[in-house]
Amino acid sequence: MTEQEKLVITKYDLFYEQRITRVESIVENLKDDAKEIKTDLRWILGLMISFSTIIIGIMAKGFHWI
Repeated sequence: MTEQEKLVITKYDLFYEQRITRVESIVENLKDDAKEIKTDLRWILGLMISFSTIIIGIMAKGFHWI
């Protein structure tokens, strides 16, 4: 194995490690974001159900259904 081949392999290994590190950090960020989105979706769903119930109650009162 020549010196040139050793340098090429070393550079490739360094680039590979950097890419793997970037991918790992991106995956960690995606996990955190997924948790936040899940929490946000629960809040949005709860608010939608609450407001829908309120609107239906107001409509029922207005149309003398109750």
